[in-house]
Amino acid sequence: MKLKIIDYFWAVGHRTKRKGSHKIPLAEGELREINYVQFRIDKVEKDKAQISVIRRDGTVIKEINVEKGKSAYYRPMSMDAGHEYVLKLTKFF
Repeated sequence: MKLKIIDYFWAVGHRTKRKGSHKIPLAEGELREINYVQFRIDKVEKDKAQISVIRRDGTVIKEINVEKGKSAYYRPMSMDAGHEYVLKLTKFF
C-alpha cells in the first residue's frame, strides 16, 4: 500500500482548488515535506498507518491514524487561508 496526500488550497469558508497529489511508499521512518509541512510515517500495520505531522525543529504537532478505506484530514492552524491535506491509504500509485 501507499500513502496518498492530496493538497488543497482554501480561502475563508471554502476550498478554492486542488494543488497536487503526493504518493509515498509506506515505510516506517519515511519523511516528506509538502509546503513546509513534514509528514513522517511512524507505524505501519496491515490495514492502517500512523502518521506524524512535525515542525522543522522536530516537535510533533499532530498524530494521525489512517485506516484503509477511510480518509483523514489535516488543516494547519490559519485564520485567513492556506493549505489543507487529505490522507488516504491506496493500493496502487
